[in-house]
Amino acid sequence: MTYVKICGITQLEHARQALAAGADFLGFVFYRPSRRFVDPLLAGEIIARCRAEAAVDRRWLAVGVFVDELVADANTVLETAGLDLAQLCGDEDADYCRALSRPAVRVVRVPPDGAVTRPLRADMLGASRLLLDTQVGGHFGGTGETYPWQAVRHVAEECFLAGGLTPANVGAAITAAAPWGVDVSSGVERDGVKDATLIREFIEEVRRIDAATA
Repeated sequence: MTYVKICGITQLEHARQALAAGADFLGFVFYRPSRRFVDPLLAGEIIARCRAEAAVDRRWLAVGVFVDELVADANTVLETAGLDLAQLCGDEDADYCRALSRPAVRVVRVPPDGAVTRPLRADMLGASRLLLDTQVGGHFGGTGETYPWQAVRHVAEECFLAGGLTPANVGAAITAAAPWGVDVSSGVERDGVKDATLIREFIEEVRRIDAATA
């Protein structure tokens, strides 16, 4: 099964829509310059409400997205919001990852040609999981830009695949890279706002490909 993360959640209704469609992870951005920034207290309220409403057997995880926060500040947010994982998008090193109170998902930048030169074992980077995102100068993610998915197939089995995914191309991306999971934010938005139809179509396409390749 390919796991699905819907990132950039800022409203309770969008979280509910993503979980109803079958999302396995919800991402909350705590990088203030991002237009998807959410206050930790609001994120905590959304997460608590969704957990209270979830079926007993429905397991999903909340991910906090950080960019070069002080470790102490990141840990405070992780506790305040009740997060399960910390996604690190800046220059955080392995020691930083290990100092967090939650397991880390480390973002690795993939250049336009798909050639990855950094070590791609999560434990070497102090993380429990890696996320492959598009390398775009001056940006930490959410650019909507893609890279050649086939080029990362040799490492994607233990990674989230991210970068420019949409309902229209996620099937091709999974077929090409065979990732552990996929991550989407702008690809399920209309005019910068999460769209329930696009979220549902994205997850349905992931499940269709899973079924076809089972």
